Amino acid sequence: MNPRIVSTMLAAALGLTLCFSPVLAQEIRDLKYGAVLFDFYQQKYFDTLVEFEYAAMRGGIVDHGNYPELLKGGVSLSYGLDRQARNIFSRLIAANTDEEVQNRAWFYLAKMLYLRGDIERAAAGLGNIRGTMPTDIDQEYRYLAALVNIKLGYFDEAEAISSQFRKNSPYTPYLYFNLGVAAGRQNDQSRAFASLNKSAAFADGSAELDRVADRSHLAMAYLASLAENQTAAHDHIRHVSLSGVYSNRALLGSGWASVNQGAYRDALTPLSVLEQRSIAIPEVQEAVLLVPHVYEKLGLTGRAADGFIRAHALYGDALEQLAVARESLEDAEVLELFVSNMDDMLAESDWFGTAPSVSLNALSPFLLDLMSDHSFQSVLKDLRDLYAIRNNLDAWKRKQDDFDVIIQSRFASGAADGGMQLDDTHGMRLHDHQEAHTALARRAETLDPEEQQQVQWLLADVREAIETGNTLAGHLRGASGVFSDTGIYAGLIVTYMEALDHELEKTAELIDKVENVVYELVNAELLIHEERLKYYRIQSHLAKVRILDQSLTERDGGAAEDRDDELMQPDQADPAGQNRAEHQGDDHAA
Repeated sequence: MNPRIVSTMLAAALGLTLCFSPVLAQEIRDLKYGAVLFDFYQQKYFDTLVEFEYAAMRGGIVDHGNYPELLKGGVSLSYGLDRQARNIFSRLIAANTDEEVQNRAWFYLAKMLYLRGDIERAAAGLGNIRGTMPTDIDQEYRYLAALVNIKLGYFDEAEAISSQFRKNSPYTPYLYFNLGVAAGRQNDQSRAFASLNKSAAFADGSAELDRVADRSHLAMAYLASLAENQTAAHDHIRHVSLSGVYSNRALLGSGWASVNQGAYRDALTPLSVLEQRSIAIPEVQEAVLLVPHVYEKLGLTGRAADGFIRAHALYGDALEQLAVARESLEDAEVLELFVSNMDDMLAESDWFGTAPSVSLNALSPFLLDLMSDHSFQSVLKDLRDLYAIRNNLDAWKRKQDDFDVIIQSRFASGAADGGMQLDDTHGMRLHDHQEAHTALARRAETLDPEEQQQVQWLLADVREAIETGNTLAGHLRGASGVFSDTGIYAGLIVTYMEALDHELEKTAELIDKVENVVYELVNAELLIHEERLKYYRIQSHLAKVRILDQSLTERDGGAAEDRDDELMQPDQADPAGQNRAEHQGDDHAA
């Protein structure tokens, strides 16, 4: 299908009025589905998938049509299980289900393809959507459609879709930002600045929207600089927060904007702030070398020489820190610690000062740029999920000794008594639980329908537990030697533990593979830092030597002039050379 046709279809489809209720807001008729939703609403996607498997073992979820499968596919996609998600959506599409289910499946499938970078197939998937979209995914659908159009270069279509966002849609500022950046790459300056200005205007003091605004102003500053409009570039940079995520880039950009304007003294203010931050940060590395060059432009050769000497030393320190960072990778736990603390580290303001407060300060400052990369974050998310799965399996594995102790205790008790008997106390407890459940169920009937829905599945779980207890009690009453066949229970434990060992082995293999990818990416990033630092160090050394050599040459020249004058006029000393020397010596460190 022609992408332009798809694009037009998308823009037209988005103009339709939507009237479907959210799929997750429907009445819960199968309480196993309620347990699934309980974890889903808390964004516990792993637990959600576990509940799905548990429900499947108990006969599956009934009376909810294809919606549980759709939810499972969406959760699988969120958890990074792309293959499972694709299989679910493809199965639903092939099943000739109703229009709403078909549209949901096509949307999620297109989203997955877009995230993989397969824009053409994502566009084709969206082009298969017919009729209206359910309300709960309408805004995200519009946003995805606009992004697809942007990637395909259909800016007018994307802008038409953006005009149909509802008021206060969370996707609007991101859409305008993406549109502005894409237009800038295509040299559509008018559209780029208009879109980026719209994106920046959504700043409201919240961390998220302020970051979007900072990125928008930086993008406009970059575009203005390319157009050699340094005044406009400087104005946009001034709007970027000095303590936000993009403060380093803003400070460096401000310095360069002033340098390009010839306003060297103005450049020193942002650059001086920046050079006090961690030398592990690329922008700081550049600023440390740029500052003495600015001093040289101002004719302050002494300060320039001091700056180059300082830069040379700082780059040496940074290379030593880099070596320590590499050594930290040899720690078996550092990568897991790094992954588990990633969100906190990125959120810390201390990042932009010296170093993060967590125990990864040897490695983390060198990886700021890498951690902001979407692909790297995706890999880290996969690794974090694998760590969580492994830790969950380990927790169950550690319970083996507890199971063994319980079984041995029961066996010993049964052997001593000639069989485990259910005494009156156990029976009375079960009876009390039954009465308490009945009372709670009656009280729940007095609640509002929505509140009843929230507690129904909990009451059902309690009722099921009581029924299970009654069943076991029936088996135990009057029985003897219930635990005499040790092979049944011990065998089950052995079987389950063998399955755990198998899953742990598979998980460990996957962790090793993903860790190797992360190590390769991290080492490549550290190598980039190393090469850049070595280059800057050489440049600082050459600049230092050049300035000192130039100063010595000028002094030697001044002294020679004085000697010539003395020979010509021995009774009158020309103070010119002395004055020059004093002037240069005001700010000279040699």
